[in-house]
Amino acid sequence: MTLFKQVALTVSMIIILMLSFVMYINYKSSKTYLLETLYETTVNNISSLSNKLAQMGEDEADIVAIIDSEFDSGYYHSIKYSANKNNFSYLQEDNEAVVDVPLWFVEFADVNVEKVSVDVSSGWNIMGELSVVGDTTIIYNALYKMFIRLLYLFVFSVSVALILLGILLHFVLKPLKAIQSQSEAILNNKFVIQEKVPYTQEFKEVVKGMNAMVKKVETLFKTANESAKRNKELLYNDPVTKLYNRRYYMLKISDLIQLENRVNGGVSIFISLSSVEVVTQVVGQQKTQAFLVAFAELLNHAADNFDDEVVARMNDREFAMILSSCDVDEVNIILDEINSDFSKLLITTGLEESGLCLSFGVYKYTTQVKLEELLTRTDNALLNAVAKEDTNISVYEESHSKNALGKDEWHEIIQKAINDSSFKLKFWTTLNARTKKLDHKVMTFTIKDKNDKEYYFGDFIAPAINFGLVGELFSGVIKDILITNYKELRRGACSIRLSNEFMKDVNSLDNLSKLFSRYAKKYNHKLFFEISDSFAIKNEQLVKSFVDLFEKYGFGFAINSFTGESSDFKYLKELNPMYIKVDSKFLLDQSEESMSSLQAVVDSLGIEIVATFVNTLEEKKQLCDKNVILIQGPATDLL
Repeated sequence: MTLFKQVALTVSMIIILMLSFVMYINYKSSKTYLLETLYETTVNNISSLSNKLAQMGEDEADIVAIIDSEFDSGYYHSIKYSANKNNFSYLQEDNEAVVDVPLWFVEFADVNVEKVSVDVSSGWNIMGELSVVGDTTIIYNALYKMFIRLLYLFVFSVSVALILLGILLHFVLKPLKAIQSQSEAILNNKFVIQEKVPYTQEFKEVVKGMNAMVKKVETLFKTANESAKRNKELLYNDPVTKLYNRRYYMLKISDLIQLENRVNGGVSIFISLSSVEVVTQVVGQQKTQAFLVAFAELLNHAADNFDDEVVARMNDREFAMILSSCDVDEVNIILDEINSDFSKLLITTGLEESGLCLSFGVYKYTTQVKLEELLTRTDNALLNAVAKEDTNISVYEESHSKNALGKDEWHEIIQKAINDSSFKLKFWTTLNARTKKLDHKVMTFTIKDKNDKEYYFGDFIAPAINFGLVGELFSGVIKDILITNYKELRRGACSIRLSNEFMKDVNSLDNLSKLFSRYAKKYNHKLFFEISDSFAIKNEQLVKSFVDLFEKYGFGFAINSFTGESSDFKYLKELNPMYIKVDSKFLLDQSEESMSSLQAVVDSLGIEIVATFVNTLEEKKQLCDKNVILIQGPATDLL
């Protein structure tokens, strides 16, 4: 319960109790007054009546007539006369219910009028005893009318008091809303400074303390971010061109072709720039380096349109490019543009007669390629390009595939899986390496053809992309997760990796929103959606719209395939993932200083690091030494 509600409830109860007590005092006072008035009136009346009876002597008929006459005046509940002689006794009593007063109020009021008795005497002779009880109907009617007036007054007073209380508390406790918003932002690892400091001393101190804490954490993040950027540049960037170096290239390409990251193959390109050493001797190192910087910008520009790409300088005269989900037709256009821009660059820098020339070795790899095969075949293509005289491009393209099906066959299989929701979900384990407890399960899925032959994600995702069916595939799988009670998920969370193609589908966000609105309330487990790091960097606003949708329905968000690609980690602060998944090779390659900087960045944002593709217990131990305890991969089966 909020503080506003607690204070409002407490003060309201006090107000109600106080007003109730005042009402009760007024009611009791009025009741006492009416009873005393009735008693005094009854005493006066009984004195007059006793005198009349004394004058009648012992004539019973006259006594009865006088008593009846007096009783009809309406001031009595009962009149009783008992004579001392002849055992004569006469009682006149009103036993009818009280008119215009509810029975419940009669029972509640419980008016007890004291009986008044006097002796009737003539001279010194006592003729009998007269007992009178006043008429309570008058009191009941008067008390009921007063009760109704007090009740109306009570309701009006309480209503006004509560309205004024609400208005007063709204202004007095208004700073709490800002404090609450700031605290929620802090819990979500967002750096929010409250500019308006409350007037109330206690609130003022709280706001100052929270602002100081936020500034301290933000300073820590900025410091760690700058340190991480410097360390990354030293470790993974060529000092001249600022492109990635061979060390980073090997880490990144290893991550791109890992089984869970394979999407649609891609293109590997090795680029040879001949005669660099000769040009350096002729025009000098400074002018050559300026040319190399411009050439690097040219290569970066050519790769800009790809979500997962790497451009690296492998050595003094060789460069490399990886363009995922790129085909041969696209790469030919790109290389023609590079050749054209290169010629213009030579003219601009005055090196058109320098003898500099380019050679391109191109390998169109598939989802089944191994790292050694990719490097060897791309290098062979480059050697062929250097040897050619008619062109500077040589292409090595796979001619077969393990699951070489035709387009129609693939379309039938994928469409059948979508229509029948015939997905087979599989789960990989992510463990805490120290406690050996489950952290979450990672979902992947397979599909089957009409003969029950099973196809893995890496087999069918490429044709699904070509057919534009990725959105329907993922929507069907997510729906299956939401409505099916999988036993594998009963003790932990589940993460779903969303492909870049699904994210780019213009209908995906709307389809997810409809799925969540219909099924999310029925889902009882934790669910995280993972998006690749390179896609998040280049499409921050689009990813933010998905993150907002996940938060709306209580689902988590995470980053996978993190390789420190960005030159600035501010996007992590904006997107606020629960964790980042990092290839174990990348983590183990970090220096102590760079690892400390990375840890400081994620710690300041409340982000956990999950090491992926952990193969051995030795790797697990090395990761734990680097304070990375969440692991995923074959090593989890050894714990």
